Amino acid sequence: MHFIVEERRNLSRSDMQNTAKEFAAKDHSRMDIFVCCILSHGEKGAVFGIDGESVAIRDLTLPFAECSTLTGKPKLFFIQACQGNDLQKGVLMKDGFKGELEDDAKKADLSSVPIEADFLIGMATVESYKSFRHIREGSIYIQELCKHLKDCCPKKEDLLSILTKVNRSVSARDLNRHKQMPEPRYTLTRKVVLPMY
Repeated sequence: MHFIVEERRNLSRSDMQNTAKEFAAKDHSRMDIFVCCILSHGEKGAVFGIDGESVAIRDLTLPFAECSTLTGKPKLFFIQACQGNDLQKGVLMKDGFKGELEDDAKKADLSSVPIEADFLIGMATVESYKSFRHIREGSIYIQELCKHLKDCCPKKEDLLSILTKVNRSVSARDLNRHKQMPEPRYTLTRKVVLPMY
């Protein structure tokens, strides 16, 4: 996909904030998209630095809202972190349920966009709940995300369709008699298709 990948490990709270500001200050005019993956521990609306201090997820995404060279471009954040201490339980579905809803997003001609447009925050779990990670294989959410990106991007499927499949796969897994429900939040103004080169 021709991404320029930079990895940062074991960052403190202030290091995470400074890194977000550093990346937001870069010139992204030759780029079509920005992607940030954060794998950490967390609590409601926040992730922890290596120093045990929390930083609000919004404080990590906000610098990118003001980056003029990313205006109108997708800014994707995938966050693998608990969002609380509660454990999700499963609920049995009625047999025969089939949803057949569809939507049709028309292309809009926008001369300006709201400052927080074109963001996607892919959360490993919904607010207040734990997310799970296998001791050898790693995060359940990241495993499924990578698997579905690898399978679906060559077919030119859009990102929200892929994340819906990730939601289905993660939510179908039995995790020590508990469940996990990922949550994509977005302000995207168009479909995002990640091309394979």
